[in-house]
Amino acid sequence: MDNIGNIYGLARCSTQRQDVEYEITELMKKGVPRENIFIEYISGKTDLAKRTELDKLLKIVKPGDTIVATDITRIARNPKVFFEILEFVENNKLCLIVGTLKADCRNDELDIMTSTMLQVMAIFASFDLKMKVFQIKLGLNNAVAQGKVLGRPPKTKDNISDIFYKYYSQYKNKQINLTELSKLSGCCRNTCYNYIKIIEKG
Repeated sequence: MDNIGNIYGLARCSTQRQDVEYEITELMKKGVPRENIFIEYISGKTDLAKRTELDKLLKIVKPGDTIVATDITRIARNPKVFFEILEFVENNKLCLIVGTLKADCRNDELDIMTSTMLQVMAIFASFDLKMKVFQIKLGLNNAVAQGKVLGRPPKTKDNISDIFYKYYSQYKNKQINLTELSKLSGCCRNTCYNYIKIIEKG
């Protein structure tokens, strides 16, 4: 990768129940140092003002630096937010890599073809999210109409995720602490406490 300055990565999931490890792995494969990866647990449609980790990243980058994300949805599912980020990249002479697409503004203005492709991708990312929400609501309404009881089943040892069990064994062996267990498993600390109680209760 023809990096001029520093290289940073952005990984994002909507909630801590989701796993960002695959994103971190892919970003590191692209040359991003682990310590330069900013991780957010927030909806991709959130306004820029509330994206605290992204804000930290945008405050430390300098002209010549590179920002990498695995795909457009990791940056934003809100076209307005993405356009603001793209404008920031261009104004500050940065390079933005989204998957295999590179918007390199380090030595020149962003070319119209790349700009258009990224903006279209942002619009489709927003549309995809809206369609998913619509389908979920439709499914829930149909389930209620059929008399089904909604809600999550109670947690037991059998339906706790394999990802949590994977890192729980490390926690049990004192290889990681509770904070690390929370981050690696994608669960908040309270959820980790509850899962540990369920597992250790037998």
